[in-house]
Amino acid sequence: MDKGIEKIVRDGIKKIEPYVPGKPMEELQRAYGFDMAEIIKIASNENPLGTSPKAAEAAMKSIEKFSRYPESSGYYLTNKLSDVLKVPTENIILGSGSSEIISMAMEIVTNPGEEVIYPTPSFLIYRILAYKMGATAVEVPLKSDFSYDMDMFLDRITDKTKVIILCNPNNPTGTIISRNQIEKFIAKVPDNMLIISDEAYREYVEDENFGTCFSYWERKNAIIVRTFSKIYGLAGLRIGYGIAKSEIIGFMERIRPPFNTTTPAQEAALAALDDREHVEKSIKNNKKGKHYLYGELKKLAIEYVPTQANFILCRFRDNAIIQKLEKKGIIIRSMAGIGPGYARITIGTPRENAELIGALRELL
Repeated sequence: MDKGIEKIVRDGIKKIEPYVPGKPMEELQRAYGFDMAEIIKIASNENPLGTSPKAAEAAMKSIEKFSRYPESSGYYLTNKLSDVLKVPTENIILGSGSSEIISMAMEIVTNPGEEVIYPTPSFLIYRILAYKMGATAVEVPLKSDFSYDMDMFLDRITDKTKVIILCNPNNPTGTIISRNQIEKFIAKVPDNMLIISDEAYREYVEDENFGTCFSYWERKNAIIVRTFSKIYGLAGLRIGYGIAKSEIIGFMERIRPPFNTTTPAQEAALAALDDREHVEKSIKNNKKGKHYLYGELKKLAIEYVPTQANFILCRFRDNAIIQKLEKKGIIIRSMAGIGPGYARITIGTPRENAELIGALRELL
């Protein structure tokens, strides 16, 4: 039987399982008849306090520019990031969320058949992008406590390795790579490959021993990737940025799609960087909510992984707990790929956290 398009689609694409995002609130509304205000979505690591008020105002004001293409390079946002990060503008690139930055970075160096190393469990986009490039995906398992084994990453390097991806803090575990681990790792990684450090949750980290790759972007073939989707509350506008040597940025600029970040996204991000009050409030809410949830989950004998992000990986004895919570209007994220009973809970507002715990008490 003639299969049509399947005959000409690349083999790597056929290996990809589409990324499935967290269940939208609208789906629960349709299924169970909830009012939108009744639904608690703590599944997608969004900022429960919402968008920075300054950013929201800036995005709304930009409506008068909608008939014009956006400023392609994001001149004003790039310059603002340069001031904040103390990094020259030629070392910064903007993208439609951090995923586009990671994709462009991989694309400039990866040839079919070469290897991309990344942790597991981690963000599924890494596997998808490796297959998209026609690369061989090399998954490095985390330890039993979900911490990183950096020696195992080094052991997986071969003469075919082209990219090493680090998710730090790691999604969905919330675990980090320490400063000492990064220092030793960086010293041993050969220069003929690219290190991508995905630091989407960096702003939530409390541990002083956190090992960001930011200190190494000038000395190594490395790109640090960050986003406005999390603590700044701009997930719906899709904007992120990368920091790397100007040579790396230059090659990425050759393949960056024209007008890849929108005017509302650029102007909202620009304003969000000035709204320190919203950022500090978000950090405080996360810290308070995290320790509240730790205590309550412990009382309920629910296993959890201590986190440095805005979510907590849990393991429930009841494998049907996600469906049961949805019937109560609460959405959390299944992590069944890790093992039976695993789920990820985004740290919400005090009310959302309390309602989740109340529902769990009833169900368990």
